Amino acid sequence: MAEEKTRALTGPRQLLSFVGNYLGTFDEADQQFPAFGNWQPLPAVGGITAPGVFSETRIDANLSLDRLTFYPAAFFLQDPGMYLKSPSAVLDDEAERFCVYDIVSTKQLDVGLIALRATDTNLNTSPSMLGTEDDLNQITMGTLRFMSKDTNYTQQSSLQSVNQVADFSGASPFAQDLIYCYRILMPHATDYVGMILGCPASRFILQGTIAQEAEVPYMMRLKNSYELLEKA
Repeated sequence: MAEEKTRALTGPRQLLSFVGNYLGTFDEADQQFPAFGNWQPLPAVGGITAPGVFSETRIDANLSLDRLTFYPAAFFLQDPGMYLKSPSAVLDDEAERFCVYDIVSTKQLDVGLIALRATDTNLNTSPSMLGTEDDLNQITMGTLRFMSKDTNYTQQSSLQSVNQVADFSGASPFAQDLIYCYRILMPHATDYVGMILGCPASRFILQGTIAQEAEVPYMMRLKNSYELLEKA
């Protein structure tokens, strides 16, 4: 069979998605952190809301027109700056913690459900893990960071430092046009009154190769993608 021509540029490619900074104070009336820029409060799921905010940005990879596939090689988030969370209103609050999710997905995610599962110690589950509707092949990049007060600064400081980093990236090749990038900030405390939450501007970077694979593997990849989207 003759080699199929493509009008698109193949080879090494870098995909970018930019996210603005966040700064907000817990709203006692709404019992939630406010919207700021492209950040929104976490939505309720079944009438239950996890305090926090999220950002959803999108990358148009423009692959389908020429039946192309993106093969990820490296993916990361650049976020130079300060993460801020003022202390709980309860002194020595044992429930206090701060989690940050950074996710690149080939489908739109239910961020409210992600937050509830992550903050509930009985569930303690991240996307694509056992017990979720998300498939490993859909989560191109996934990281979860746990933060706490940086003790190198004064007691009144809200500056946070990273204690632990967990990865749940799938890094599977994809052929979808739209890629979804999520940042989720999830503080947890017994009392949020007066709590300030902040994070720096950031950008997602996906580096890899765009190529035109054989017809059968390509069609199977698309079939699998559609089936997973129908399950969502």
